[in-house]
This record gives sequence, structure tokens and C-alpha cells, in this order.
Amino acid sequence: MSEKKEQEPKAPYLYFNLSSEDRESAVYFLLESILKAKDQAHGLTRVLSFDEDVNIYLAHLLFAVSLPEYHDMADPFLSSNTHEVFEWVRETDDPMLRYFIFKVNADHLLVQSTIFNPDPQLAKRFPLKKDALPEKSEERLSAILYYNQAARFHAGVYDKKTGVGEVLSKIAGQFDVYRHILADVKEDYFKFIECFREQAFQHFLMEMSCYEKDHLRDLKMEQFLETYQRWLSAKSPELKNMILQLVQELRQLDPQFNFDVTKLN
Repeated sequence: MSEKKEQEPKAPYLYFNLSSEDRESAVYFLLESILKAKDQAHGLTRVLSFDEDVNIYLAHLLFAVSLPEYHDMADPFLSSNTHEVFEWVRETDDPMLRYFIFKVNADHLLVQSTIFNPDPQLAKRFPLKKDALPEKSEERLSAILYYNQAARFHAGVYDKKTGVGEVLSKIAGQFDVYRHILADVKEDYFKFIECFREQAFQHFLMEMSCYEKDHLRDLKMEQFLETYQRWLSAKSPELKNMILQLVQELRQLDPQFNFDVTKLN
């Protein structure tokens, strides 16, 4: 395999870990946007079925795309050249890596043609008939092919049909429909990005503030212990004043800090 492909995607080939309340809320917001777009898609809900597992997959995907960790993992395996993608797949014997390469390229084409399409009206005009190809039909066909291949390799890994494989097959089977839906999610997505990044930045500042406060407290505590040790030996007025000042600063940094200043008398 080429040098670019020697690195493996970060185990266990997951986009994210929904372990925090913030992440769960973010995915829920995006899921609600997808459901809203479906409800507002005139005529679609009357003639086509929309599977909940696909909705959840797409919400997770949109959230993942907002994370730098996703791009660190996926970008080395993306290519606009279909022949190159298949060459990478042929160069590895790892069926999970083959699945991953097809999957991230399929997801990339889906998101790029909808959420990041420079012309939002273009995506809304995608025809729903199978024999009618929208603009950039080659990319569309590549995405459908990638999703089908990813579903096949995922089933091969476990030697049976899988839930993930079924989702990927559903997206391939109704690719234009889901692309139509995601095009209508675009506005909500960028509202989410602005809010999420602002919240993430504020959270970062809060964490940094807590870290700096804890670090400063530790430094002051070291100074206090050292100065108090010196005072026990010399008991000079200068050292006593330094201790009193440090006690005041430590109490401000940590209200639970307690020192009996009468010991200095």
C-alpha cells in the first residue's frame, strides 16, 4: 500500500464517542433537523419510507464532520479518483480497512454534495427518479457504489448481515432522497456549528481557567510550606508577613484551605 495509506484509522474505526451530555445533545439537535427536513419535503413522505436507523446514522455523521478528530482520521483515506480508492482497497488484506475506505469516501461525497454544496438550490433540485441523473452524476454513482461496497465488506467482516450494513445499503438505494433531505438540513447545520464551536470554546476557556487556578494554588502551597518551614527555624517578621500574605491568597484560591495564624505568635 502507498505511503499515504500505511497509517490505519484510529481503532475501533468509530467517528466519535457519545459519552458526554454535550455530544448527545448535539446529535439530538441534528436528528431533529433531519426529521424536520423530512416533514417539510413536499411529497416525499407520502411515497417513500424513511428509516429511523438511517436518520440516526446521518445525525451522527453530521456531528462527526464538525469534529477535527474525524478529519484527522478520515482525510488520509479520501480521494476524488475512484480508481485510486479501489487501488487502496486492493492493496490491503484487512476487510475492516476496506470497509472503512469505502465508507468514508461515500460519506464524504454525500456531505460535500449537500451540506457543503456552494449552491444550496442545486441540491434541492436533485431528481428522485432512478433514471434521472443530477449534475455531477459521476460523483453520485461513485457514492452509491462506495456505500454498496462498504455494506458488503461490513457484512463480510461479521459473516452475516449487520445493522450498519443495512443502513449503508438503504442510503445507496435511496441516495438522491437522502441527499435531498440533507440539503434542507444545511441551514440548521451551520447554525449548530456556530453554536457548538462557541460553546466548545467557552468550555475550553473554563477548563483552562480551572487548570490555571489549580496550578496557581499548588504553586502557592509550595511557597507557603517552604516559607513556613523557614519561619520555624528563623521566626523573622519578614517571613511571618510572607506567610500571612500566602495564607490570604490560598484562602482565595481554595476556600477549604485552613491555617491557624496564631501559630505565628
